[in-house]
Amino acid sequence: MTATEIFGRLNGTQAGEVLNWLAENDRNAYKSAAGMLATRRKLRAVFVERKPKDERNQWIKESLSRPANADLALEILQVWTLGCNERMVCDFLDALDIAHNGKGLIDDLPSEPAADKVAQAVDLLISKYPAPSVFVYLHLFSGMDSQVWTALRGLLETRPELSAEKALSPS
Repeated sequence: MTATEIFGRLNGTQAGEVLNWLAENDRNAYKSAAGMLATRRKLRAVFVERKPKDERNQWIKESLSRPANADLALEILQVWTLGCNERMVCDFLDALDIAHNGKGLIDDLPSEPAADKVAQAVDLLISKYPAPSVFVYLHLFSGMDSQVWTALRGLLETRPELSAEKALSPS
């Protein structure tokens, strides 16, 4: 699942949480993304900035759901995942014995670990973290490198807890 598809599946509240986190924790990135989306739609940035927050976030979410904005959608989800969900990312990498910098960043993605180890790492995330965060992270992780992890892809396709319908449904 691509970043634009993920934004397309997030409900307004979930997308708002991502965008509000970005606005509060990386204001420049938020303003830059909103401005770039406005420019791409041939609008002035001030048009977007003057919208009420919820309306602006809905407009940004809809814009990030378009394939033409895949680069921004991916960047925003990566910044949010590594910033807001750093502990979850580190737990996943630790469970797979993948070396990282302590903040969830890795230099090189190794070959896929054994399928049972991947399943245990996924189970750990499901048991500890909110379903939408797990959904976003695992889908981003699965699509981040040319190296396909077949066990992870299989889990994303078959585990009900990792489906958009289940993970992103309002509680």
